Amino acid sequence: MKSKRIAKNLYSLRYTGAEFFSQNKLKIIICLLFCFVGLLTGIFTAIKLYNLGDSDVFEDFNLTYQLEDLEKFAQNFFGRLISYEIVMVLLLVFSLNPFLYLFGWCLLAYRAFLISINCIMIILVFSFNGLIKSLLIILPCQLLMLAILLAFFVFMCRQIKINNYIKCKKFSNVLYPFLIATLALTIVNLVETFLLFIFRSNIILVI
Repeated sequence: MKSKRIAKNLYSLRYTGAEFFSQNKLKIIICLLFCFVGLLTGIFTAIKLYNLGDSDVFEDFNLTYQLEDLEKFAQNFFGRLISYEIVMVLLLVFSLNPFLYLFGWCLLAYRAFLISINCIMIILVFSFNGLIKSLLIILPCQLLMLAILLAFFVFMCRQIKINNYIKCKKFSNVLYPFLIATLALTIVNLVETFLLFIFRSNIILVI
């Protein structure tokens, strides 16, 4: 009985995801293209900055220049929390009107740019330890957070368009998706923060 319920829920989730993609295919593809450009730009920028050997670029792009900075639990958790909350508010504003969608796409692209430039710089500067932290922890978690932000933006674009069409002004139509996305991002944020804290540099070196 329990297995049937799980199978039913999985099927329902899969159907909902497929329906969401089919209804928003064009917006999702555009967002992914912008994010892909942002990721590539970040990779090439990181390599160029590293070759310059100028330490000032770390501060200009808010890049980590000490491995211990990645392992500070409270500072990193709350820093990321404030960051994605600001991004979500901006994405919500940009979803209010089709003429503002471009700014939302650019914001997602910039977020992707920051992910790739940080990950590549961590690998280049900290070699093996940076490779482990970047590829196994930071990159998967940050890409998942980016996917959640992308889905939130696309969903709100459609939801607000429907609300305007049927002249619905329920605040819950905006609040609930915002809270759900915040919860999902916070869970990923916690996982990333815990992993970075648990697999600290001294532990990795001992292993």
